[in-house]
Amino acid sequence: MANGLVRVGGGAIKQAAKKAIAKKAAKHAVAKHAAKKHAAKKHPAKKHAEKAAKHPGKKAAKHAHEHGGADFERKHAPAEDHELALAFHHLNRAATVVSLLEHDSGGDLRMLLEQGMVLYRGCCNSPNAEADKVRCALGLLRAADHLGMAALYAARQEHRPNVEHPSTAKLERSLRELKPRLEALGAGRRGIGERLLGMAWQLLEQAHAAEDPHLSNELLQAAGGLCLALEAGL
Repeated sequence: MANGLVRVGGGAIKQAAKKAIAKKAAKHAVAKHAAKKHAAKKHPAKKHAEKAAKHPGKKAAKHAHEHGGADFERKHAPAEDHELALAFHHLNRAATVVSLLEHDSGGDLRMLLEQGMVLYRGCCNSPNAEADKVRCALGLLRAADHLGMAALYAARQEHRPNVEHPSTAKLERSLRELKPRLEALGAGRRGIGERLLGMAWQLLEQAHAAEDPHLSNELLQAAGGLCLALEAGL
């Protein structure tokens, strides 16, 4: 992509991903064979006892679900807790992509992930983390996550589905809406803020230019994450 911004090791990702998939498939086949042999040796009474032991857990899970369970807690948790959970989700997705990269590649992606992790740890260590600090962490880690996914989309040459996207109206609207938000951030920033704002503009331009709607969306989401962090005061 332009200016190398999304060149976070596409070729390396593709090669490493193939190796990881092959290794996982082989491991799964061995585990499946072992499990099958083990199941064949089980005594019917033992199998019945194990099934009965599992039953109370199922009833408890069903009971929790009927009374709201995790959904109830999530709805009534502070906004900062929800955003911190989202940040944790993006952190792990970005780290997964980084794990496929060569040590000396993925500069922008690694920088966003590392900076986001620093902010995330700070929020976790503070019992009353400010909403803006949580949002800064969320924005950077969201950007890292989607930048990594953009690299994966850009790297794929084989297995590209030859189908049309059902609609790009939402994507086009989101592209239009992000520009005034970036403009409102203004200029005159220094240090990391200046760098992130420049990256956001480049990602937005690349999102406009991308022919693949999925790639365009990932670039847009990455730019939106940077915009969120900058709006929160980073």
